Amino acid sequence: MVMQSDALAELGPQQLVGSYRIGKEIGRGGMGTVYEARHTVLPRRAAIKVMHPELLRHPGMASRMVHEAAILEDIRHPGVVRVYECNVLADRRPWIAMELVEGETLAERLHYTSRLAPIELAKLLSEVADVLASVHARSIVHRDMKPDNLLLTPTDRDFPLRVLDWGVAHLGPLGRLTLDGLTPGTPIYMAPEQATGRDISAPCDIYSLGVIAYEALTGHPPFDGRTLAEVVCMHLTREPEPLQVITNAPRDLCALVHRMLDKDAAHRPGAVEVRQIARALVLELQNAAYEELEITGADRPRAQRVRPRAMVVPTDEVSVVDPDALEFGTTELLPVIHTPRWTPEIATAPVTIMPRHPRDLVSGEIRPKRR
Repeated sequence: MVMQSDALAELGPQQLVGSYRIGKEIGRGGMGTVYEARHTVLPRRAAIKVMHPELLRHPGMASRMVHEAAILEDIRHPGVVRVYECNVLADRRPWIAMELVEGETLAERLHYTSRLAPIELAKLLSEVADVLASVHARSIVHRDMKPDNLLLTPTDRDFPLRVLDWGVAHLGPLGRLTLDGLTPGTPIYMAPEQATGRDISAPCDIYSLGVIAYEALTGHPPFDGRTLAEVVCMHLTREPEPLQVITNAPRDLCALVHRMLDKDAAHRPGAVEVRQIARALVLELQNAAYEELEITGADRPRAQRVRPRAMVVPTDEVSVVDPDALEFGTTELLPVIHTPRWTPEIATAPVTIMPRHPRDLVSGEIRPKRR
């Protein structure tokens, strides 16, 4: 058994995990490694997430993987990957077979574009808020919203993005999984109340999404420092620099982001409100883009003054017509000349019609009477 556990410590191509054959490694996070895999029977591709071997020494980490699979199974939203299977390897490491979706993370997009256009950010906010509205209704809090956990899939038929990594999600009154001395989340995107380890609820995700939006508009997060304590202190005490001063984003979009970054969780908008405002901003920005389009290469038609026609009232007496009406509005009637149709010539020679032979008669014909 020990040898088998050692052999499974590092998975490689062509190895079997449950009903799936491992392909190549496609990602690596804090909790596990993700591999591309194929089902051995069904025509299905999957992403296999396997926990790191060293995390077995930490009590509760294996439970987090199973916890993530349970959350993904419960959430029925196209913006959350589907779970196919969950089990444990021979070395007691849990693994999850999930929907494989191709795309790039928002962190990768911001790495080479630095910023998003306001309309792109408004679309992103509406889509992420749509996912959060669904999970918050089930009392589930993600607790680790960051660009690395937003997978952009613009060509996907189901939904244009996926929210990833639900391993540290909070289940509200159902319980929470937290290691001793560790606050789940990423400090740069962490809400003030989350940094202090109290009142973990839906507004935490809204605050983190606001930090993501601020970074996407400016190219940098609102708070960053050299140490963890410095970053947490900024989230607790400092206000972000106004977006209207440092960006050209629309005023309503800037106001929405600053509301999401409010220190008081009660003053932040909910996921449903963020979705509604962001969708309205998308429509507004699209209409503004259409109005700015100019048609070139064609002369505008010149305005012409048209003299109104004189009204002619029929009477029994002789009608008097305004000469201007004849010039500007009366159409002269022309005689209609019919074009002769072509008719084939018919022979004028007499034609003699002879009766049929009695044998040629058929049922229903009238026979000539013999005399």
